[in-house]
Amino acid sequence: MKNTRILLLTAIIAGSLVGCSKTTYYQVYQSNPVSTSQCEMKDGKLYHDAGNCVVRYNFFDENGDAGFWFTNNSDSVVYVNLAETFFILNGNANDYYQARGWTTTKSSTITISKQERKNKKKATSESTEGTSTSEMKASQVSERDVVMIPPHSTKYFSEFRITTREMELCGIRDTPKKGKPVGLSFTEENSLLTFGNFVTYTVGSKGKKKHIADNFFVSEIINVNGGAMFETVRAINACGKETGERVERIRYSTPDRFYVIYKR
Repeated sequence: MKNTRILLLTAIIAGSLVGCSKTTYYQVYQSNPVSTSQCEMKDGKLYHDAGNCVVRYNFFDENGDAGFWFTNNSDSVVYVNLAETFFILNGNANDYYQARGWTTTKSSTITISKQERKNKKKATSESTEGTSTSEMKASQVSERDVVMIPPHSTKYFSEFRITTREMELCGIRDTPKKGKPVGLSFTEENSLLTFGNFVTYTVGSKGKKKHIADNFFVSEIINVNGGAMFETVRAINACGKETGERVERIRYSTPDRFYVIYKR
């Protein structure tokens, strides 16, 4: 009788644990540039070629990486003015320059090793034991409002995420079955999410101010079962050839997409 009660209790606990477990889902966002004449998707890259500079994007990350790579193609130093550079989400501007400060510390240790002195006239000697002293220095570092980029080099700017939670899609199931993603499509006019970067820079310290304004809108949102978000493919080596190794790859991985993870 006692064993029966133990088995029954174990079954109840196991059932409650299964009932409490949740399934992972992904909400995948497809974005489109508002102006394809300025920002375009080409050869698997999303970028804006302004001649003397190129701004490149890769949003594909959890919650969407709104940052950008800025490449200086000129022969002069480029000055990116962060005080006049913004991330714009649904019409609301967010400052890249936030006037922050940091305190850094540096420690150093000086060690004096054991020394031995001998007296030639007397058969005596004296020695000193090894000693060490430690010193800690603190210094203040302030955020720069202007970032310099040397000729023919690149710097990465990252500060914001595009979104932090999944969106409710009216009439669309938020718990789709594996292999059956569901979602909605949007136009620029009725999109639930618009975003972009406004970058101010000069070529040379006395150059005229230039601007890059890249704006995007979400053209599609789909809900995907976590079990359908990954696929197994053959690995490709540095020469572009398939190897015998099989690796797991996340689906929908393109620079103009991003995703949010949620559980139900």
